[in-house]
Amino acid sequence: MKGNIIGQADLQSYLSLGYFMNSLARTICLALVILAIPAQTAAAKNLPVINIHSSNDMSLEDEYQLGNIIASSIRKQLPLWNDLAALKFIKDLTQPLISRSQLSNKNTQIFLIHDGKINAFAAPGGIIGINTGLIQQAGSVDELVAVLAHEVAHLSLRHYVQTQAQEKAQAPLYLGAFIASIWLAGNINDDIGEAGIYATQSALQRNQLSYSRRHEREADRIGFDLMYQSPFDVTHMQRLLQRLQSPYVKDSPQWEWARSHPINSERVADISQRILISQQSQTEHGFDLGFDLLKIYQTMTLSGLTSPSVNQLMQKFDPLTNHYSTLIAFSEALINQNSGKLVLANQQLKDLALKQPNATLIWYSWMQSLLTQKQAQTVLKQLTLRKLNRRDNSLSLWIKALALRQNIQPRAAVDVLLALLDDHPTWILGWRTLAEWGAEDQRLQLNHMAQSRWHLLRGEAKLALKQAQYASQQQPDSQAGSVSEQQQEALKLLADQARFN
Repeated sequence: MKGNIIGQADLQSYLSLGYFMNSLARTICLALVILAIPAQTAAAKNLPVINIHSSNDMSLEDEYQLGNIIASSIRKQLPLWNDLAALKFIKDLTQPLISRSQLSNKNTQIFLIHDGKINAFAAPGGIIGINTGLIQQAGSVDELVAVLAHEVAHLSLRHYVQTQAQEKAQAPLYLGAFIASIWLAGNINDDIGEAGIYATQSALQRNQLSYSRRHEREADRIGFDLMYQSPFDVTHMQRLLQRLQSPYVKDSPQWEWARSHPINSERVADISQRILISQQSQTEHGFDLGFDLLKIYQTMTLSGLTSPSVNQLMQKFDPLTNHYSTLIAFSEALINQNSGKLVLANQQLKDLALKQPNATLIWYSWMQSLLTQKQAQTVLKQLTLRKLNRRDNSLSLWIKALALRQNIQPRAAVDVLLALLDDHPTWILGWRTLAEWGAEDQRLQLNHMAQSRWHLLRGEAKLALKQAQYASQQQPDSQAGSVSEQQQEALKLLADQARFN
């Protein structure tokens, strides 16, 4: 049965293009980004191509089909942090911006890239990616939102489509270089425009530099309006732009976003003037504590075998902040949890959860601690209370699925996990978990169908089709879904890939 279980890969392969490359590999990859011409080598011929010759414009449907192809390449090639709690927090931050934007399709895909460099990018089809380094180094949650607002603005203005139309006469873009440019964007030079796709586009045609800078100004203004209409503090956008102008940021190898979004005095002055005119009335958005908790949670989760100390976790926080004692207690609890002091960690997290009932990340960490101690019944009782208090969300579904599984209720656990995946269909870790549960329970159709979906999300259409075919040969499983629909989705992805090739 081992052949049916998807391998463990929380952080996607680090052997992908653009990560931990030796100097020769980086040189080759950089050449792909800058030249992006059809090389006559076998390696180049094997790279997928994004065709930009077919039209002066791209329909919204085309844009989202291309976006799905890009998203699948990101899942396959970049080291992602697929933690549901972190993804939910960033999505909650982004949602007020998305809802107020001019995006025709409000469905976006959020990616957290496990990279200490400070970067963010937007790609066609509603794709927004941010590095974990940006979360860790942002001066405030409003400063992080300023970056997100800027990227949402690029999406709503469809800057990619405009760039594509302007550069339609250029050679086609290789998707490998396209994805690698997310990593390379801050390492080419200071004159390259938008991160990711804009890095590739600008390297293709330098005479479009002024056009890219116009995009940056437009994104500033629309991003400002989105923040202004939301409960976030627009003055943090000005602070961010001023930081990006500082010699420390310009010279820092960490700040990719500073190099991929070149700042000039005109942009800073424009935002400063808008702040003076706007006179925004401040409202409490309630994200400050959650953001600081996320920083601690992220550091602990991604720290590996070496657990940081409380002092290391707290060194970036202001002791005068209102919730400083909560942050210290949370840090201590996670450290105890990480070091195996589960009873103590459980009590600390329980106490914190009672004091801070709206701090979802504290509750989530407490439930994880209880599950580690095999206390599924206690978890299920807490879930009932949480539902009565109307605090149910996607994290509750994930915890419930794990608790039911631990409580030896496998079919009920699958039902809950499927409900979660219905709300979060692109959460690849959920599909991998479903495949593993199907294999463990000897439910082969469920296993193959979940594997098929996992391959689809990674852009592996032929493998997805093969797994769907295997599923069709197994005993029918009412929880597995429609095999024919899965086959159709795989065939559609194959057609889309061929179309953009």
